[in-house]
Amino acid sequence: MKIWRVWFSEAFTGAENMAWDEALFQTSASKKTGIPVLRFYSWNPATLSLGRFQNPDLGLKPDRPNLPLVRRSTGGGAIWHADEITYSIACHQDHLGVDTVKASFERLCGFLLETWKNLGWKSVFAKDSISLGTLGQITAACFSGKEEYDILVEGKKLGGNAQRRQGGSIFQHGSIPNILDWTLLTSLFDKDSCPNPDLITDLRSLGWVESRERLEKLLAHTFARHLKVEILPWKPGDEEYSCYNESLKKYSDPDWTYKGLGSVRDRIQVASP
Repeated sequence: MKIWRVWFSEAFTGAENMAWDEALFQTSASKKTGIPVLRFYSWNPATLSLGRFQNPDLGLKPDRPNLPLVRRSTGGGAIWHADEITYSIACHQDHLGVDTVKASFERLCGFLLETWKNLGWKSVFAKDSISLGTLGQITAACFSGKEEYDILVEGKKLGGNAQRRQGGSIFQHGSIPNILDWTLLTSLFDKDSCPNPDLITDLRSLGWVESRERLEKLLAHTFARHLKVEILPWKPGDEEYSCYNESLKKYSDPDWTYKGLGSVRDRIQVASP
């Protein structure tokens, strides 16, 4: 049975979280030497993250509250990370037995779909439902987007996922909101971009009242069963810390946060299903 690692990490700032994700992608997703990893984490303080190429002046209110801000390495729209569970995955496509972007999204998002079904919630991929209408729409808010492998739970979208690829190396992370602060969301996004409570849901609205630790363990267990792998508890070592410290400079840099400075090569690494 193939071995994966799981890291139940503590809460970090936005820049620290993105630097850790970068470090895992650089060290764990190699075909030859990488051991794939699944990470669960949270944010302290709560932070607004922008997509890799998102213009912060489009879709977000100019008079929005002055809140912590970070730019992700993945595409898509902005997410307010507060009361939620965030996961990330770093692996090679050979670890999954797939070789296309769509197949990797379906494979990696499948553990979420299976978890929600096991909790007794009616759950489907957006591509298998007609309730979201036209798919592939680009929006300033991630949760307002409509992609094939978004997951609808009891008819509403729960969370969002984004991916980055480099050759056969894959990085994916996603947000699973526990409680959405609708008042704050309306202060961040303009009317056309703000998530709609008639179309979006969170864990509390679905009836989840247990701890985040309980759900993280449930998600990890389902992940192992879904991929038919063994997952072992793990924490970063010297190699990961070295890469993290270097990556933290990038994600703490205002030029990266507000302008998304990067090469053309960076641009083609962001994947959409």
